[in-house]
Amino acid sequence: MARTYYFTLAGEPFSPNAETGDDAVAKGNAIKVDDVPDGIEAWRMSINPETKELTIVGGAGGDEAAAVTERETKADEEAVVLAKKAEDLLKAEVAETKRLQDAGLA
Repeated sequence: MARTYYFTLAGEPFSPNAETGDDAVAKGNAIKVDDVPDGIEAWRMSINPETKELTIVGGAGGDEAAAVTERETKADEEAVVLAKKAEDLLKAEVAETKRLQDAGLA
């Protein structure tokens, strides 16, 4: 998904707010960019005011930034799955220990 973001004439982040940003554009103080990837912190972004090409800190462009965000999201999802598996394993171990105690084997 992409979002709209407004940048100063120097290419620095200004605002994601449409009302504030459109007002600044109307006054000639900002540039509107419509294809900014979701999940990128404002401090990491800048644009070339002449070409409106988005740059992410570290040299990543908009497409690369979206790919990085997607990889981070997948990694977060995998971490949740692994945590659930670890929780299920712990529950199974607790249940087995209780079963052995009830049988007088532990």
